[in-house]
Amino acid sequence: MSKPNLVLLHGWAVHSAIWNGVEQSLAAHFNLHLIDLPGYGGRHSENGDLDLTQLTGDVLSRAPENAHWLGWSMGAIVAMSAALGSAGRISSLSLVCPTPRFMQTSGWEHGIGRPALENLQTRFHTDYATALKRFLLMQAGTDQVARENAKTTWQRLTQSRPPSAATLDAGLEILKTTDLRETAAGISIPTRIITCADDRVIPAAAGKILHGMIEQSTLVELPSGHAPMIEVPKKFIQAITS
Repeated sequence: MSKPNLVLLHGWAVHSAIWNGVEQSLAAHFNLHLIDLPGYGGRHSENGDLDLTQLTGDVLSRAPENAHWLGWSMGAIVAMSAALGSAGRISSLSLVCPTPRFMQTSGWEHGIGRPALENLQTRFHTDYATALKRFLLMQAGTDQVARENAKTTWQRLTQSRPPSAATLDAGLEILKTTDLRETAAGISIPTRIITCADDRVIPAAAGKILHGMIEQSTLVELPSGHAPMIEVPKKFIQAITS
């Protein structure tokens, strides 16, 4: 029996090597399609100064028909955008650390403040490798296995040239401006929402609210920060495959 296709979409500032620690386990269940967004990883030389509509179109042009889609963080936003516009091409969604709105605003406290985002932008512009390592280790906390996973993933990620400032800024603009609170209910395919109890980037509450918006969704909460594929890989695999 052939394995189903699984499209994997990474988040902001990284590329498909973010799946390093779980790729082999996922491959036992799926035919994997690890897609680097334009300007990232193996597509570093391509123009990454794109908006959400352009990113979504790019991924749809590369993804096989009737695949399952797995998106993490900004990748979850791209996956939701695709599901809203081309649901017939996607079998199901797995949204990891998702949110209908990344930024805090009036009436929405489950996001990141502008000063914190601007600080993140400055650090990644100034010294990408150091900022990325700090971010991954911060998610891993004090658990030694998670920290070793974070270091290995960081080494894989930094084997490729870092994304350009324009690519990073375009991704942040998507995070700043995207608001799916009024449209997420239009997602009509089976959706698994995976939140993380200790996520300091996208609060678990954001994913729980999203679960309430999407009628065909199920909710799983993992005991980790913003990178469960690094911090709790076994529990992450179980959440995706169960």
